[in-house]
Amino acid sequence: MPDEREFSTRLADGVMIRVRLSGRPIERYAVLLLAWRDAAWQEIRLYDNHLGSHHMHRYTRSHGKQPAEEFHPGPANAAIPAAIAHLKSAWQDIMLSWER
Repeated sequence: MPDEREFSTRLADGVMIRVRLSGRPIERYAVLLLAWRDAAWQEIRLYDNHLGSHHMHRYTRSHGKQPAEEFHPGPANAAIPAAIAHLKSAWQDIMLSWER
């Protein structure tokens, strides 16, 4: 897809948010919480719009990616900062639930 962009924000050693955007205006996006575990980046939480709506996938260490849950009713330019803000404020609790 044309006009793809990506940026990352470090939250702690071995924990970051990665954002991928495609299109102008934004047509597709992914906001991921990633953690460095077992010598690789592991997906912990994913917010995206690839199914035509804004949704979130939880990951668990033992069972991987879980079914999508809707998370935001607005446009992509509101859903993306909402996902980032949630990850910044709750990443430690999200990490704990992933570890279980």
